[in-house]
Amino acid sequence: MEKLTENQTILLLIDHLKNSGWEIVSYCLGQQRGYDIVAINSAGRKLFVEAKGARASDDSPSKKRKYFNSGQIKDHFGKAIVKSIETQLDHPNDLVAIAHPYDPDIIKHIGRTASHLASMGISSYWVKSSGDVVAEQLF
Repeated sequence: MEKLTENQTILLLIDHLKNSGWEIVSYCLGQQRGYDIVAINSAGRKLFVEAKGARASDDSPSKKRKYFNSGQIKDHFGKAIVKSIETQLDHPNDLVAIAHPYDPDIIKHIGRTASHLASMGISSYWVKSSGDVVAEQLF
């Protein structure tokens, strides 16, 4: 199974969102600052997505391992939760989601916790390297 980078996760999810009727307003790749994906639906609701990867990109200045270990996975997930809550506070009428690769190591380490996000009003996207997406959506 291919370990997706954050950029790959973002690009695959963008394709999925477009095919699901969302218009992509903006997205950030690499070390760019901002929301990873901002999309809008036909009803005018915005979606803000914070994405994570299963490994660093090949050109990452901090790449040391082939893929993220359990500590890194949990650290990245924790940061994604904080950013998602901040986004909810900044955009209370919009939708918020976190996207992760559909990866056995990530599911093992945060899958149970990630499924609890819905109770916080945060949707989850699990992105497969095939481009298929498993969504735990609230919208």
